[in-house]
Amino acid sequence: MKPVRTLFLVAGEHDARFLLNDGVGKGLAEVAVLGISQFPEASAEYSDRPGRHSAAAGRMAVHGLDPHQTLDEQHRERFARRVAEALGQQWTAQGPDRLIMAAPPKMLGLLRDAIDGPAAAALLADLPKDLVRIPTHDLPSHFAELIAV
Repeated sequence: MKPVRTLFLVAGEHDARFLLNDGVGKGLAEVAVLGISQFPEASAEYSDRPGRHSAAAGRMAVHGLDPHQTLDEQHRERFARRVAEALGQQWTAQGPDRLIMAAPPKMLGLLRDAIDGPAAAALLADLPKDLVRIPTHDLPSHFAELIAV
């Protein structure tokens, strides 16, 4: 019988790790690490102030207002999109059967929205926890309620 392979995505606000489990009793092996510093546009500085707007007398107003987002929200959103892209690549490269994600609540929500395709369909569970700094050998205990690692 073929073992069930599980890809784990453990993400934070600035880092993400991909780990693979090849079946019960096999533990976790780190297969990729991402950092926000790898993506200059993910940490680009943008203004918190509204955009431009103008109207001449008797003419229609022209607005260029963006929704208000803090720099942290902008960075988090851009990094989540990059992590989702990397997840798609890891999904293809590793060929797992299911996916489990763990990230702080705000990042987890963005990741849920950003992932698609086979990885999204194979999402078994997600944990609203920041586990990105936990050493690999200590991670299985955090997922014990979900699966035997």
